Amino acid sequence: MSLERTEFLASPDYETKLQVARRLNVSIRTIDNLMRQRRLPFIKLTSRIVRFPKADVDAYLARNFRIGT
Repeated sequence: MSLERTEFLASPDYETKLQVARRLNVSIRTIDNLMRQRRLPFIKLTSRIVRFPKADVDAYLARNFRIGT
């Protein structure tokens, strides 16, 4: 039996840590730091599984980043 690493997709309203990291173009460690600093809202499902409400991540981006014109 071969073991393959699969990425479990979150529901459309929630994103995984990897999805948020890719979206923000940062490392997973940076996401961990933002979580530790309580700067990025998240929901802890178990001790190892967290999800990020997509609307809250969108609001975080709007508050903290500007797109240059």
